[in-house]
Amino acid sequence: MATATEAPASAGGLVPHTSFQFAPAEKEARPVRAVIDGPPGSDRLITALRMASGLGSTIAVIDTERGRSRQYADEIDFDVAEMTAFDPTDLCLALYAAADYDVVVISSWSSFWSGPEGIRDQVARHSGKGRDAGWDEVRPLERQMLEAVQCFPGHVIGVLRNRLDVVLTTDTAGRTVPTRVSLRADGRDGLEYEVDFAASMLPSREVLVTKSAAPGLVGEIRTDAVAVGAELKKWAEEGIDRAPRADFLRRAYDGQATYESLKELTLEVQACRAEGMAALSPTNRLTTLGTVVSYRLNAAWGRAQQAQQQGTASAGKG
Repeated sequence: MATATEAPASAGGLVPHTSFQFAPAEKEARPVRAVIDGPPGSDRLITALRMASGLGSTIAVIDTERGRSRQYADEIDFDVAEMTAFDPTDLCLALYAAADYDVVVISSWSSFWSGPEGIRDQVARHSGKGRDAGWDEVRPLERQMLEAVQCFPGHVIGVLRNRLDVVLTTDTAGRTVPTRVSLRADGRDGLEYEVDFAASMLPSREVLVTKSAAPGLVGEIRTDAVAVGAELKKWAEEGIDRAPRADFLRRAYDGQATYESLKELTLEVQACRAEGMAALSPTNRLTTLGTVVSYRLNAAWGRAQQAQQQGTASAGKG
């Protein structure tokens, strides 16, 4: 296949200056990233759980709502971890702990933006020199959280709360009454661009699909969330397998890994765009899979070079 570096200028090609190359695109099979938002009482959590049951067999719930997810344990089988403070770093660590599950439901993901120790809390804490200074400090943490979600080995469903307001309206009897109005989802601006599927819960507790990479869902109002999950799963599994895998973590930590095996792992991780998968450093701190593999690869290279030098020295003495 011709690349820019191979096209001679004398033949009318570009002057060689770049290593970028293009290849025919093919459909890739990758896990679903989804968000569901809704006001109180709209059944957004049980809808997310039902959708998760259509996506996979094993489900983990990261519960930020005082164990509220347990109310639905008689309908859906899942494991749960409860959280009371919402530093995005802790969400990344929870995703690392859940790497072997088919689906993770984050309920609610809004907590990691607006809850205690969440993004907005941390921005406010760092805003002594101005609001922009606070965001300069916290933005890398926000990106790390989003990258950990994108690189998670299984499907992810984030449940978002809707912001609410109260307005005065006139009822059928002509009285002025306060009415609660549901506004936009409480989360990062533009989050819909980062996911494959987005839906809003209607007051009727039906699902209004506002975005879907899977054909046939956009703009539809659905009542069967399990079927929606099954449709998304079918779409996600079509194509060349480029899904991040929990096996990457096991191979990265394998004490018997060699330079060659780690080099092969590096190429697989890059091909699956899984460098940002949440991982732990040797000091048990949050890091990324890409960092762990790079560290171990460099260490293996150093050991191989040292062994080669020792072998050469021994041969010289012989």
